Amino acid sequence: MNPQTETTTLATHQREGTPRSLAVTWAGVMFAPGAIITGMVAGGGESGPGFLYGFIGLSIGVVLGMIALAMISMWGPTTGLAAMPLGRLAFGPAILLPRIFLIFSLVAYNGLNDLFGVDALASSLGITFFLALACVFAVEVTVVFLGIRAMRILGLGISSVMIVIAVWLMVAMRDIAPAPMPDPSVGVPVAGIWLAIALGLSSSISWTVQATDLSRTLPVTTSPRKVFLWVLLGSSLPLIVLGGIGAWLSTKAAIADPMSRVESVLGGGLPAIIALVAMGVALGTANGLNDFSAGLSLVQMGVKFSRPFASLLVAAVGLSLAIAARNSSLGDTTQDVVLLAGYYTTPWFGIVIVELLLRRQTRQGYEKPPTFIWPAAWSFIIAFLVLLPFTATPIGNSIAESIPALSWIGWVSRNAMGGAGVGYIVGVVAGAGLYLLFRHVAVRKDSRPL
Repeated sequence: MNPQTETTTLATHQREGTPRSLAVTWAGVMFAPGAIITGMVAGGGESGPGFLYGFIGLSIGVVLGMIALAMISMWGPTTGLAAMPLGRLAFGPAILLPRIFLIFSLVAYNGLNDLFGVDALASSLGITFFLALACVFAVEVTVVFLGIRAMRILGLGISSVMIVIAVWLMVAMRDIAPAPMPDPSVGVPVAGIWLAIALGLSSSISWTVQATDLSRTLPVTTSPRKVFLWVLLGSSLPLIVLGGIGAWLSTKAAIADPMSRVESVLGGGLPAIIALVAMGVALGTANGLNDFSAGLSLVQMGVKFSRPFASLLVAAVGLSLAIAARNSSLGDTTQDVVLLAGYYTTPWFGIVIVELLLRRQTRQGYEKPPTFIWPAAWSFIIAFLVLLPFTATPIGNSIAESIPALSWIGWVSRNAMGGAGVGYIVGVVAGAGLYLLFRHVAVRKDSRPL
């Protein structure tokens, strides 16, 4: 992929594909081992909401987030722009703000995927943490240097393997009781359901910052409605299926060591070892994709490095995070990364979708840059701060407890909602509402006679 093509409109003669092929591509991206582990956390083991509540909450979150993904994707064929350049229609040069968040989120996911990959290889091959980490990192570096074409081939192969593993797990689950529901005497586990919704939202709406990276390759005449429907189907189904498997298999031990749980369900032996090794390679490949995207963003931001070297820097930081977190609880680490890494995407989505809808309504077109950049910049910053009191993460609660000046992080969640976090919903509403207000103020000031 040429960085220049990410910042300009893709030419009409370079377009090909159909909305149905777009659904297949997104399905390949979403068929990843992390979705099973997220489902385990949503189920919460013996002390969580259980399979039924966890699965319902996770599915609601996934569908809501993928609706947002599908909405942004509709503008890909029309504009030919990748998602971050599309965001320039509202942010202008201030797109630097969400780009910085994007890089940090990709680094965080790298560290988490490293831990999952190590867990898969160490559990299946009986090797040490650092040897398993070196194997995952080797896969990651190889993908970085092979480039985008090799990534697509590997992605297709790995998603095919994940489909086989998913079917295998569903067959093996017939004799396993699902994660139990809480005692009816304690009532509906509202906080657990909201956590599951938040996990589903994070694993889905966080992709909006890359939505049109795929749909922009479709012909200009492509039906937006078909793009919406096929993206929604192709992206939602894998996460719901894999998340449901994870929620069914959720136990306290599974959350602490998810790959051992998968291996035991598969029955052990050579076939299970091969499956876990494939999952470890899949996680290394996913990190390679993250490294590629983060390196590309760094280059586009003006960092004077080659794209491969910038990607290697990102990979190294992710590796360091994995080493630092190697003795932490995988359940808490998963919850922290999956939730925290996606929060910034909600005000970004609210701002960008408002700008796109307004331009569509006024037939303004999608070539003209914004007249003002402060409405988007301030909306993004304020909305992000506004959502933090509504968040619920282990690390957020720990920070609030240990640093009095930051006790407002998660305050509403802890004190008014019984631990339920609604930060994602607040982020979208605050981002969209503030941008509408600030944009209106900017336009009115600009139209006043001198």
